[in-house]
Amino acid sequence: MRAISATRRAVAGFTLLEIVFTVVLLGILAKFAMMKLVTPATMTLPAQAQSLADLIRRAQSLAMVRGQRMSVSVVTSGANGSMAVACVASAPCNTDSSLTVGQGAVVGSASTIYFNSLGQPVNNTGAALASDTSFTLSYGSATYTVTVAALTGRVSVSP
Repeated sequence: MRAISATRRAVAGFTLLEIVFTVVLLGILAKFAMMKLVTPATMTLPAQAQSLADLIRRAQSLAMVRGQRMSVSVVTSGANGSMAVACVASAPCNTDSSLTVGQGAVVGSASTIYFNSLGQPVNNTGAALASDTSFTLSYGSATYTVTVAALTGRVSVSP
């Protein structure tokens, strides 16, 4: 009779050691699966979009502080593209700055936005913009848009 009860107990379930081993093995497999699904570009894309927004805000601030028109333009579109801030006037501009996105992020089509001495977004002739200006960064299916409001010059980032 004792042999029957021992057999029932052995067939009834898993041991604690088997369950712990299975959970550890699933954790290791999940880690490798996440490494394949999440690339560095998808993790850094929001930060790169914020960096672009900061670059645009810097140009806007420089335009107000220096009292001259500044521009932000896409220098190189496509993968690992770059954007640059420059003075519109021919005077030397030693505060120029630029941003190059990395990790294979794609910069949208070439566009330029100008800021007047009041920090308002204008076109290349100095007239007020009729519509918002947008810059896009993307990688795979993820896209972030940095938008500059036409009237106020407010810079916003949206996924």
